[in-house]
Amino acid sequence: MICKLFALVFAVAGFAGVAFGQLPFPQRCFDSPGGWSGHFHRIDYSSGHLTHGYMYYNRTELRILYAHEPTVDVPQYEKHWIFFNLKKSYRYYETDKTCKIEDIPSDEYFPTYGAPRGSEYVHRDRLGAYTYNLGVTTDYFRMRTETGGTYRGFYAPVTDSSGIDFNCVPVIESYENIDTIPTYQRNMHWTYMNITTFPIPSAVWDLPAACRERE
Repeated sequence: MICKLFALVFAVAGFAGVAFGQLPFPQRCFDSPGGWSGHFHRIDYSSGHLTHGYMYYNRTELRILYAHEPTVDVPQYEKHWIFFNLKKSYRYYETDKTCKIEDIPSDEYFPTYGAPRGSEYVHRDRLGAYTYNLGVTTDYFRMRTETGGTYRGFYAPVTDSSGIDFNCVPVIESYENIDTIPTYQRNMHWTYMNITTFPIPSAVWDLPAACRERE
């Protein structure tokens, strides 16, 4: 009798495991929060260039700042302000104290840093270690274009005060042979680290004199 009881328990448990294992986890990630900052690591597959640094993102005011740290490919400290509200790009070179100003194409859209248009939610995925809270559970998205391009993105949900996940921050984004707007994303791999949603100081958006004098 005891053996039959254990057999029944294991059978039920096994069936439940299979059933629950087949249930897909719902998508939690959509757009990123309206403002956040963190470190980035970027590899350009086309040119072989590697850059890393810090970035600030403000969707309310349509502004992004990339602060590039010196590397072999970027020999000097460089800041790149992208002001979509003005359709202007300001690239400031710290050593030379010079500023390069360019117009942002009218068809270039402001990034949401969430799953891109046309991508599909695949499943929940774990990146990094499972122990000691060293990893992160993400929503995984992918996209395959008609021209053979591939996109893969992993996003970590940010729980709001209601406990509902709708906002997320990027962890990994990989663009391979994708014709995107902006075009520089065609062959690019991004890794984001230490992202925080703390308020961004307003002074971050102050342009240096070399950029203001050219306006």
